[in-house]
Amino acid sequence: MESEDNPNSKKKPTSLYNFPLHSSTDPLPDDNDHLQPTTKLKRPPLQNRPASWLSGVASSKYVVPSLEKRKKSNAPVLSRRTSMDSMVTTASQFEPITLEDRIRITFEIANILQKQEFLRKLCRALMMYGCPAHRLEYAMRQVSRTLGVEAEYVFIPNVMLMTFYDSTTHTTETHFIRQNPGFEMHRLADIYRLEKLVAYGEVSVDEALEFIDKVYEQPAIYPRWLQPFVFALAAFSGCVLFYGGRWKEGGVSAALGTRGVQKYEFCFAPIAFSSFIVVLPGYPMAVAIIELVSRQLVSGVVRMVYAIIYSFLLGYGVSMGSALYLTMDKSATTAQSDQCKTASNASTCISSESPWFNFLLVPLFGLAFCVYLRAKLPRWPVMVLVAAIAYVVNYSLSCWAKAPSQILQIAPAFTIALIGNLMSKFTGKMSFDAVLLGVFYLVPSGLGVKAALGLFGGGSDEVGNQGAGFALVMIETSIGITLGLFLATLLVYPKGTQRTPLMSL
Repeated sequence: MESEDNPNSKKKPTSLYNFPLHSSTDPLPDDNDHLQPTTKLKRPPLQNRPASWLSGVASSKYVVPSLEKRKKSNAPVLSRRTSMDSMVTTASQFEPITLEDRIRITFEIANILQKQEFLRKLCRALMMYGCPAHRLEYAMRQVSRTLGVEAEYVFIPNVMLMTFYDSTTHTTETHFIRQNPGFEMHRLADIYRLEKLVAYGEVSVDEALEFIDKVYEQPAIYPRWLQPFVFALAAFSGCVLFYGGRWKEGGVSAALGTRGVQKYEFCFAPIAFSSFIVVLPGYPMAVAIIELVSRQLVSGVVRMVYAIIYSFLLGYGVSMGSALYLTMDKSATTAQSDQCKTASNASTCISSESPWFNFLLVPLFGLAFCVYLRAKLPRWPVMVLVAAIAYVVNYSLSCWAKAPSQILQIAPAFTIALIGNLMSKFTGKMSFDAVLLGVFYLVPSGLGVKAALGLFGGGSDEVGNQGAGFALVMIETSIGITLGLFLATLLVYPKGTQRTPLMSL
């Protein structure tokens, strides 16, 4: 060989092709074969070998046919597109999305975003215009179910937590909507009508969004300068109607009540108590109790604590102001005249003025609150009529039937709620404004002179106890009103509503 002839030549490494190949499966050679010399195997020529000559070993043609079919049938179809394009399309897994599919996906996503925008605006409108707080989550869930939007809602006072989620892509989007509540019954009626149209599929989401924007842009139905006159009218009529005041106390009650007016034979308690009759926390406390009964614990507890503290502040502030004036003005006296003693003993049946004046004072009180609630003029007769029925029921049970205080709180609330729910069921219109006006009648009527005497009857060292007694009377009145409202709603809607969200107390 070359290596033996030329010892200086460089030795090449031994190749595997220079050795004989044997395996355990080769047949045994004959006796004479192992004596013969072994022939050297040659390397295949490179020019005839393909570049990827080992790639065919792993190709599908070497796989067993049954396994190949099973492999194709059990292979999951995976998409390598982004989350935005991960919808069902006609394109295959590794092919680009066609223009038709891309347009369809874009329209579907735009439709979902449009529905979410409508729900956000609807929630803000309901909070802004005075929707009952315990009905808010229920109304939003029902509208979301109608639109086919997966969403959850959690309401706490002045804040709504909205979460939109997609069960297919496992994505969520949370919005915090903060809005101070108010009372605008004419706009709330429009929003309620829109809810019904959306629930029955009579308007599209585009039209609903356009309608909400128009409701937002509506001018105020009453000017702001009218508000002080409304409060004065409510205080004037409420002083004579609920707290046994005379005409001159009713005239002064629109201003700030002080001990100084008692020097001129004015009764202090009716004046001071009726001067903040509009801001009495009876309605917030009633809504808080309704939320607690409806198992909306977070919202109910927050609103209840707020209403109780608000009641404490009212009672404490007025009593402290009275004691402070007595300290500064030594000529002021706490002695009551005969007329003030009559006012202190006044009730629904016993008043300082003739009961026939109630035919004038009840509509005046209702008109003042119609403007305060910003109701349209055509709704005034219905609202005043329902509220007057509440007062008539209260007067009849108190003066003729001599009913206990619990019945006096439950029966009028049950009456107005029953009338309101029947009106809403048979006419298809919102009756929440009429029921709300009736509740504003029942709150000062339920408190009456009993709370006023508990608030102003003690000395300056009992201010804290007086505020606590006032808060307890507010809670007792609100519980009676809540029970009456619940019984009426249960009687008219024992199974709830199917499509339209219930807009009532």
